[in-house]
Amino acid sequence: MTVAQLLTPQPYSPKSTGETVGRHPLNFYESPSWFTTELLRHVPLSGVIGEPCVGHGAIASLLQAWSHTKQMWTNDIDPNKQAHFHYDATLSESWAKFPDSDWICTNPPFSEFAAPIIKNAYQKARVGVAAFLLTSFLEPCDDRADFLQQHPPSLVLIMPRFCFRKDKRGTRWATDNVTISCFVWDKRATGQQIIIRPKSQILGFYKNPEQAISQEQAEKIVLAIAKGELCNN
Repeated sequence: MTVAQLLTPQPYSPKSTGETVGRHPLNFYESPSWFTTELLRHVPLSGVIGEPCVGHGAIASLLQAWSHTKQMWTNDIDPNKQAHFHYDATLSESWAKFPDSDWICTNPPFSEFAAPIIKNAYQKARVGVAAFLLTSFLEPCDDRADFLQQHPPSLVLIMPRFCFRKDKRGTRWATDNVTISCFVWDKRATGQQIIIRPKSQILGFYKNPEQAISQEQAEKIVLAIAKGELCNN
């Protein structure tokens, strides 16, 4: 049986002035640093951590600075991205090639690609999965209804909206129709929790990539969390 590859790298060519700006190739949108730091304030990931959709390393670079990370491996389907592996994370056979992992932490491409990646990640992780997804991922659509029923997330951190990209004309920063949440599947958990995170309580928050804090500032936040200097309020 031939298994189709859902994600296929395509060459990127910038749009000329006046053209409508479409979605980014491979649905790639870099995560703001506060996604990861806010996750770590609530879920102290540890052990061997895998990032199957590493992109430019926004999540992985901060997890590498996290003192509880024993080892880190990365993957991206785009061969032009720096990663340990370059496999299609939607395919179960790809995951057989990844190292054994305690946690999987990622911001996968959305649309039809997210569900198979999350299902594979859940099977691979010994302890759990933390993934940044549209909050509407909770909807029991055909591609994930059974999975969500059998494995509901133990924690959902609902985040304020972030502007990943410019609008279709490329003139102003725009948000998605639904905000992002951090979904956590901790296999050790015995209950479920939803936590709302206002932007006023998120250290290092910024609204769009132009306002981003520096990598050094983000790593200082990670260090402070690891030392217990930041509470969750």
